[in-house]
Amino acid sequence: MTGRRPRTEFLADTAAVVRSDERLIPLFLLLSLAALAVFLHYTTLILDGLPQPLPTEPIGP
Repeated sequence: MTGRRPRTEFLADTAAVVRSDERLIPLFLLLSLAALAVFLHYTTLILDGLPQPLPTEPIGP
C-alpha cells in the first residue's frame, strides 16, 4: 500500500528545486558576461588588424 506524502515534504522538495534554480541564474549571468567579454576582445583584435581606409580628401593643394 502506498501512502501519500505529507504536504510539508512536497513543499520542501519544491523549495529545494526553486533554490537550485536561483543558484543557476547568477551562474548563467556570469557566464554570459564572460562570453561577451571574450567576444568583444576578439572583435577588437580583428578590427585592429584590418588595414586603415584610404583618405577620401585629396592630399595635395
